[in-house]
Formats: sequence, C-alpha cells, structure tokens
Amino acid sequence: MQNRFVFIVEGDCEVDFVNNKLLPYLYSLPKVIERGWVFNAQKITTNRKKNIKGGNVGFEYLRNEVNRVSAQSNPWITTFLDFFRLPNDFPGFSADACNIELIEKAMAYELNVPFFIPYIQKYEYETLLFVDVDAFSSVVDEESQLQCIADTIQSYSNAEEINGGLETAPSKRLNHIFGYEKVHDSHLIMENLTIEQICTHCPRFKNWLKHIETIIDG
Repeated sequence: MQNRFVFIVEGDCEVDFVNNKLLPYLYSLPKVIERGWVFNAQKITTNRKKNIKGGNVGFEYLRNEVNRVSAQSNPWITTFLDFFRLPNDFPGFSADACNIELIEKAMAYELNVPFFIPYIQKYEYETLLFVDVDAFSSVVDEESQLQCIADTIQSYSNAEEINGGLETAPSKRLNHIFGYEKVHDSHLIMENLTIEQICTHCPRFKNWLKHIETIIDG
C-alpha cells in the first residue's frame, strides 16, 4: 500500500491552504499515524532551469510534474487546480463548469499514471473562503463590505456556485469589495474556518476529501 500523498497545486495560496489547514486535518485522522501516512504539497514547476514554480499553468507543465512525482516510488498524487482560467490545452477542455468532471476524467486518461486523483476546484481556491462571512472579520472592518460578502454567500445555494466569470470569480469579487490581497488575506481568512465548515458548503471539495480519506482508511 502506498503511504505517501502529494498535492500538486498552482500557487502560494494553495500551498498555504494544504500545509496549514488541510494537512493538520488529515494528520488528525485515526489511521494516518498508525499506517505511517506522509503528506506534502508542491507547486508545478514551470521553468526547471530557473526553478520557477506556480501560476496558472498549461497541461504539459502539469504532465511533467505528475510524471516526476510518480517516478518517486509511485505515491498517491492529487491535483488542486482552479477551473477559473484553466488553460484550454487541458484534455477535454470546456468553458462550461458543468463539464469539470469530464475534464478530470480526461486528465486521468491522458496522464495514465497509477494512484492518481484529478481534482479541479469550482471555480477557484477563493471559493472556499465564501463559506462564512464571519471569517472575513480579520481582514475587513467596514460593515458595508461584510454585508456585501454576506449577500453574495446568501445568493447561492453553496459556495461552489459563485460565478466564475472574468469579473465575477470569487477572487475578483473580493478584490472589488475590499481590495483583496491574495496570499496575505486568504491566509488570515482561512485561519477562521474549519475543514468541516468548508465541506458543508462546498460539495465537490467534500467529495474529493472523502475520496482521500477512504484511501487513507484502506
């Protein structure tokens, strides 16, 4: 049985989220210590000569990263990528969020590596921040701005339905509301949330995490 899980992500926000929120949750699970599971997150390498990593990257960069990681004793690998601005060179590409699962299946088929779980977040990482307006209290003081965030949350059946257009993606909304600083602000907001809260309001994320937990439990 493989006892290592690698999370391949796009940028600093996702690395911070995995390392500081998701991994502590996973390490708290009963079977993790017992079975010697090890987890880590790494950004996709986009320039090996300059050791540049991260950003919204094309599929070939992802393929290279997955192949490099897979060659290291075939660990379990999962992705954590944004659907918003997903490059159109991804297999099965569609601009329609209803087709995310088809893109994931096409990714798995095209990459053809063992122990791989493709995952694309609808619509992007910042989606996960929209699960509780109270979490924004550490970065937003203005009551009108907090109300605007609350109104957005209440306008959708769950956080993953918040529109992902060029000016209406979750991160764009936050930037319009209070001048959102991506890495700094997302860290502070996420500190006020729990994985359980996120799962309650983000069904795709919940299903992905439960899949990982099932593998961990064996």
